[in-house]
Amino acid sequence: MTDFLRAVGTGGNIQGKVLITTRLLPSALEPSGARLVGCRKEELTALAPDDALALFRTEKIEGSDAEIKVACERYGYHPLSLRLLVGWVKNDFKQPKNIRAAEQLNIVGDLIQQKHHVLEQSYERLPSEARNMLHMLACFRSSVPYNTLHNLGQPDSALHDLIERGLVQRVNLPAVIGHPSSVVLDLHPIVRGYIYARMNDDARIQQHMRLRDYFAAREAPAKVQTVEDLQPVIELYHHTLRTGQLDAAFALFRDRLSNPLYFQFGAYDMEIELLRELFPDGEDRPPRLKEESVQAWALNRLANSYSLSGQPHRAVPLFEVAVALYGKSGGSKKNLAIGLGNVANVQTKIGALHAAEANLRRSIMVCHQVIIELIEFDEAIEHRQLGYVLSYRGVWAEAEQELAKGLQLFEKKNSLPAQSLTWALRALRALLIRRDSPLTPALSPQRGEGAEMPAALPLAQRALELVDETARTRFPVERDYVQVHWLLGAAWRAEKSDLVEAQRHLDEALLRCRRVNMADMEGNILIEMARVSTDRNDDVQAEQLAREALGIAERCGYVLQQADAHLELAKVYLRGKANGKDLAGLARYHAERARDCAFCDGPPDYTYKVAYDEAVALLAGMG
Repeated sequence: MTDFLRAVGTGGNIQGKVLITTRLLPSALEPSGARLVGCRKEELTALAPDDALALFRTEKIEGSDAEIKVACERYGYHPLSLRLLVGWVKNDFKQPKNIRAAEQLNIVGDLIQQKHHVLEQSYERLPSEARNMLHMLACFRSSVPYNTLHNLGQPDSALHDLIERGLVQRVNLPAVIGHPSSVVLDLHPIVRGYIYARMNDDARIQQHMRLRDYFAAREAPAKVQTVEDLQPVIELYHHTLRTGQLDAAFALFRDRLSNPLYFQFGAYDMEIELLRELFPDGEDRPPRLKEESVQAWALNRLANSYSLSGQPHRAVPLFEVAVALYGKSGGSKKNLAIGLGNVANVQTKIGALHAAEANLRRSIMVCHQVIIELIEFDEAIEHRQLGYVLSYRGVWAEAEQELAKGLQLFEKKNSLPAQSLTWALRALRALLIRRDSPLTPALSPQRGEGAEMPAALPLAQRALELVDETARTRFPVERDYVQVHWLLGAAWRAEKSDLVEAQRHLDEALLRCRRVNMADMEGNILIEMARVSTDRNDDVQAEQLAREALGIAERCGYVLQQADAHLELAKVYLRGKANGKDLAGLARYHAERARDCAFCDGPPDYTYKVAYDEAVALLAGMG
């Protein structure tokens, strides 16, 4: 997509015209990033006068062009206000469909007040039946299928009235596989917020209780295949929360939403949105739940979702509060071990290798204090994560020992997803060793490898077999597919020099990654794609991909990925094939930044060793 947008913005070989409407301008179209010879940016803060006139004419509003434009100017041509104004004029009792009815509004004050004034007047003139329906719609978390309103006994006449007045939006959804065509009703966010604020507390609670009872009586789908299948449960959670039953809402989330959202769909942003509702006092305070163990679970899951969506800086404080709760006298050692492992995982990504290793070793020690059968699965996770950290540190032998311990326990428990991830991390270790071998040609016995170099490709292929088996017997775990295809692409490039097969796996990894917004994996995939481009002697593409990866890594604070991205950029500029830049200066700058990022907690023990050594070697070669 970045390549496509860049081609559009720079007048590339794109046939036809492309219209993009967006709240945030993609970085590929930023004027500072490209010479936008084929691109024009227009801020759509208001309707153009002629477009506003066309809107009123389409709705058969009577009046001269000048009269209509004067009425629109009073609202700054604000789209929502004009839509409501059309509804007001069409339904005026004295002068229906005549623009002169707009004069009755007697608007005064600034533009914000004017926008709210037409909404207020539209609301005040509603018949009681339509107003009650609007109250109900405002209490829903999101858009509402027509069938739901019909089942709740809402009259069509009131609904038609609200649509006619512009207060409710109607969307006709086309039929897709497994879902027939349907009609969905929704409110503009400003309208929803305004109506909800106009309701008193008792009225809100009554509506939420009615909707909670309705969704509680609905049967869950036999098999959840899409996030949309979870919408009734999400609405039930929302209405349970809004009636003040936070503990009951939490139980719903944990038992019916948590696993499919987190594992099956990778819907981390939705998890964040739902879980934050349990923190009415702010995320710097524990959630308003009765039991401390439950508070810690909610903190832990929210932190995990932040971490996987590219917000580790928000995850670490939440993990630390959860660990403190688990560590209290009488707390669950099992959950304490899990919490320590989770915070270590995030610390690894941000380069806090010493703290990550310390937390993992503490977690394993906690596991040993409990009857082994009750917690050995959790201990296996910590062994696997410790192997992951040690791989980045370049402690190859101990890393393999820890990964092997984890795999043995996972096989004993017959956990296919856990086994697949362990095989994937063994492939990652093998790839890091391959990167290290040119820097240290004779791998010393002290580092545990002798003269042999493990092959990453069969390890990654075994991981894919287990991921496929998990999909067949349970459900596909999107995150695991992303990681395995990334490592398969890296292995085909590094070990077989098969760039076609490497690109195929990397494309698959990136497609799946972006489908679920796995920010923590995207940079790694782009870096490997940059290496493929380098092998194809396409330094322009390599530079673009590495810069894109660097932008993600810097935005999210992923220090290890920053080191790798800077390294690839240093190599591009060192080869001297970029267009007319100060290549020597750029190469040295990025090599120094790679060294600084890979420094982590400091040599000799706590660097991202392969990247650190590579950066130092590059700088030495530059003199």
